[in-house]
Amino acid sequence: MSRACLALAALTALIASAATANAAAPVTRQCEYIGQGKLGPLIVAYDAAARQVRVTSADGRLWLYQDGAIGRLSPATTADDPGPVQQFVIERAGQVEVGFRWPDDGSTGHLAYFDAAAFRDPAKRCLWRSLWPPRRWRSAPWRWWAAR
Repeated sequence: MSRACLALAALTALIASAATANAAAPVTRQCEYIGQGKLGPLIVAYDAAARQVRVTSADGRLWLYQDGAIGRLSPATTADDPGPVQQFVIERAGQVEVGFRWPDDGSTGHLAYFDAAAFRDPAKRCLWRSLWPPRRWRSAPWRWWAAR
């Protein structure tokens, strides 16, 4: 093989590895918050390849969602820590759904969503919508919907 072919092959491999590294990196955006409480604006890091979302609130609270993981969303020292839960990060129809299910009965404990395009296009508005029914209302979801 000639030196030119080897140099070209090395350059192609270098470009391909750089493109792969950039594609796998999480994208971080500041998002407006719509939901219960005053958590926003949020800093959201979304890694589509790893199906992982990291959320930091304006007051410094941190939540980490990894699709399929069972564990804590945040440090156990926070007052609103639900304990070990089954986490999900699902992209469908251009929306990313983030949340958790209670492992004992599989009911959804929290659901939030945002537009995936906001993480591909920096000019697009990033809006995090959060639906947070309290656990005590799990058995009677009509209470949560009526309270909205």
